Amino acid sequence: MKKLSWASVCLLASIFIFSIMSCKPSVPSEFLSEGEMEDILYDYHLAEAMARIQPDHYDENVITYRTAVLKKYGVSQAEFDTSMVYYMRHTSQLHAIYKRIAQRLEDKAQEYGSTTGAMAGLGRISANGDTADIWKGPNTLALIPNQPYNVHSFSLTPDSTYHNGDSYILMLNSDFIFQDGMRDGIASLVLVFKNDSVASRVLHISSSNQLNITIDDRDSLGVKAIKGYFMLNMNNQANTSSTTLHLMALSNIHLYRCHPKRQLNKTTNFGTPVPNDSARRNPQRIRNVGIAADNQDSVKGKRPIK
Repeated sequence: MKKLSWASVCLLASIFIFSIMSCKPSVPSEFLSEGEMEDILYDYHLAEAMARIQPDHYDENVITYRTAVLKKYGVSQAEFDTSMVYYMRHTSQLHAIYKRIAQRLEDKAQEYGSTTGAMAGLGRISANGDTADIWKGPNTLALIPNQPYNVHSFSLTPDSTYHNGDSYILMLNSDFIFQDGMRDGIASLVLVFKNDSVASRVLHISSSNQLNITIDDRDSLGVKAIKGYFMLNMNNQANTSSTTLHLMALSNIHLYRCHPKRQLNKTTNFGTPVPNDSARRNPQRIRNVGIAADNQDSVKGKRPIK
């Protein structure tokens, strides 16, 4: 028997290792497959959006629409719940499913001629304009309470297009698919100024809604870092189960940087400038959007980051 060359041994070993690594653990036959769960949860997400159209009847409508989804796929509530117990215990598989769902939602929006920017109420504008979408992360996120899939953080470094006195607006839509327990999501936006002082805002999310967080560089200090995170807190109530579906979906995520409008001083008949009053000195409003950007918490008493 011929001895194999060293190159042949390495090749066979590589093929063996690759075949082992490429084998995914299959879902037991008593549970819904990944493809089936993906289709059902995708339609669950659409049902959530449809129910939100009539906020006064949201609770009633979301139950009706979810029941219709299960009927569409010929799946009973018991089969779905049992499968969710499995996937909540195998969080990496559930996370992979929702990454595909997020892409499908974005593809569907583009198919109907709508962009995520348009859906959020602001189009994507050139970074050289007065208003620009500076968000670099995914436009859709799905968070579940299990670590490490319960948090998504972000960090941006300003460039030459950023100006002292800019305003920053984080906008997003929130959806929840909870089988039981209290909803407790968090969105946070932090500005680190050039003098190392900090301004931050934290928004608690407990319902399906369109949300925004605004922070201004009121003192025109200049920003050297923009940070933040999204998180779904673990529900520690005694009457909730750790294996039922607890999911927060965030979509149409955008972070807008807005240059302040130049305020022209009024003049008297004699040509003497009249200074603007303090309430009108720097309105910093988002162009083309009826949301005032001057309503965020005061950033006085800023403290440096340790």
